Amino acid sequence: MLRAVSSIYIESQAFAVVRRDVIKLFRTTAYSGITSNQHPRKFKKYKTTVLAGASSSKQEPVPLQSTPSPPAPPSQPPPRGPRRGWFAATAVALTASVGGVYIYRKLNTNKEEQQLQLESKDESGEVEGTPIPASAESLPSHVEYLVVGGGTAAFAALRAIRSVKPEARVLLVSEEIGLPYMRPPLNKELWREPDLATRAADPDTLVFQQWNGKRRRLAYEPNSFYLPTEKLRDGSPGAGVARGWTVTALDVDKHEAKLSASGTTATLTYDKCLIATGARAKRCEALRAARSAGLALPLRSARDVARLAAALQRSHAGSVVVVGGGAHACELAAALAERLRDSDKRVMLVFREAAPLAGELPGYLAAHLARALQALGVHLLPSSEVIDSRVSSEQVHLQLKKVGGEDISPGSEEDSSELVASLVVECLGNEPNTELAVSSGLEVHPDLGGVVVNAEMQARSGVFAAGDAACFHEPLLGRRRVARHDHAVASGRLAGANMAALEPPRPYTHQPMLWADVGPRIGYEAIGIIDSRLPTVGVFSADAVTEARAITNTQEDVETEQAVIEKGNQIPTDTEASSQDASKETGSESSSSGTLVQRSTSSEPSSRSYERGVVFYLRDKRVVGVLLWNLFNRMHIARQVLKQGEFEDMFEVAKLFSLHEED
Repeated sequence: MLRAVSSIYIESQAFAVVRRDVIKLFRTTAYSGITSNQHPRKFKKYKTTVLAGASSSKQEPVPLQSTPSPPAPPSQPPPRGPRRGWFAATAVALTASVGGVYIYRKLNTNKEEQQLQLESKDESGEVEGTPIPASAESLPSHVEYLVVGGGTAAFAALRAIRSVKPEARVLLVSEEIGLPYMRPPLNKELWREPDLATRAADPDTLVFQQWNGKRRRLAYEPNSFYLPTEKLRDGSPGAGVARGWTVTALDVDKHEAKLSASGTTATLTYDKCLIATGARAKRCEALRAARSAGLALPLRSARDVARLAAALQRSHAGSVVVVGGGAHACELAAALAERLRDSDKRVMLVFREAAPLAGELPGYLAAHLARALQALGVHLLPSSEVIDSRVSSEQVHLQLKKVGGEDISPGSEEDSSELVASLVVECLGNEPNTELAVSSGLEVHPDLGGVVVNAEMQARSGVFAAGDAACFHEPLLGRRRVARHDHAVASGRLAGANMAALEPPRPYTHQPMLWADVGPRIGYEAIGIIDSRLPTVGVFSADAVTEARAITNTQEDVETEQAVIEKGNQIPTDTEASSQDASKETGSESSSSGTLVQRSTSSEPSSRSYERGVVFYLRDKRVVGVLLWNLFNRMHIARQVLKQGEFEDMFEVAKLFSLHEED
């Protein structure tokens, strides 16, 4: 009945009218003696039917208008029931109907987001910071598969094991209270969400909007996806997660693990174990004073997002300084500039390099990125290093020094080397969490960091490693350790499948990709070794280059580049190449296909903007890296190029990427 009445009122604007008429009904009940045949006319105005009186023997209800004729004997009719109760019931029904309409429309305003939050809600009701489970008695004494870590690699391995062996018992142990979640949105998409400080405090229910406009949860799966650890202890198959627990040591020979949480310790045995402890944020030693005052924060976890969002709300007007020049720092600076655009705060980016992402991008692309960040409202302080900090009046005073050794002056204050900030965010890269590997006697790479594993992601018999914490060998590019989301997914999945061991172990041959989105107009995807010290060849669509003119290399340029490659030295930057031979003019022409070819040794005007193209990174005349600048859905081509490696004409290779087709 409520749904039928609701469907009538949704298309009308009778909320105020109904409220007024309900009041009139009560007045009529108390002060009027109107006969019953007058009431239906009032309700018919709103296309409703009101039934009253006792049920008759007939199937159809008797309308109020058709009053039965009196009996033949002239006797008094039986007394009617009290009208006041009848009208009160009618008023309650109408009020409930109107309320139902309102609630129905309100709940459907953002039905998708509410459904995600409902599915993600933690049924345990535990307070944030309390380990789950709270006692060691709720943990199993033995599991077939122990997964250490709560990130992407750990979750990918868990799913791979469960897909191969659904009957297996798997325990995932995570230091974080939140369920396993994805990290790329932490410095981009999440900062477009309102009330982030409150919502990020519970990452299990946090949702965000993706690039395609759809909303999804930050956590990979809701709490209902996991089996309670008590059931794992009782022998039930499934995947459980111990949240807020830390694996402190492994006895590789005994297949034994020691766990701790909030002063509680536990010991369990396993058949096979995966170390997917990930990486932690690097910290700046010069910011120790600001860090102690809570004014210098990292950004690596969902809890870091909540703390930073809350600090932004509390902080005074002034500068929010992001320290770092990598992809994460640039993404965060752009996101914060957009979020704080209408506030009394400004965003500053302090980095050691001459331009943002100068360690990865060729000089001309790094210069274009710098201009794009400035257009978004980010103030840049290049070639700057924080050497000290102090806190005064809830503000951070940063001592800056030019990388060349001279004091510099931020902004227009040329006689000062001090920068005052209301808040500092440290985005200086990451370092692998190898404490468990060291305490367990596993090999850690002295230079690259990470647990040394073979091609099957195995460190020792029965012990595997994946994700940011693994240092693996690759046939094409040698031994590497990469901190990329795609690598975490692929390596975790392979390690889990090899741990299940239904088939012979498979080697890790996947080429992990990376991507970054700096503001709304710049996005890139890359694969292989992306190092600006390598010689590069960039091919761009001429119609997507501002003030476009083709730049080709003379034979002298090619010979110089080849000589540097043979020596293994760093390729000169654009500015250095220009200063070494200022009188040399580089020839330029526009090709028939409308493309522009740019080598890393060519002099490039700083005003040029590159909107769409591909960059090849070379080592010993072989392509070891491919970067797609504002080109998407072409990574499968880049993998083929990287696999083949050697080409005679990079311009012809670039044609495979369809540079003139916009996405």
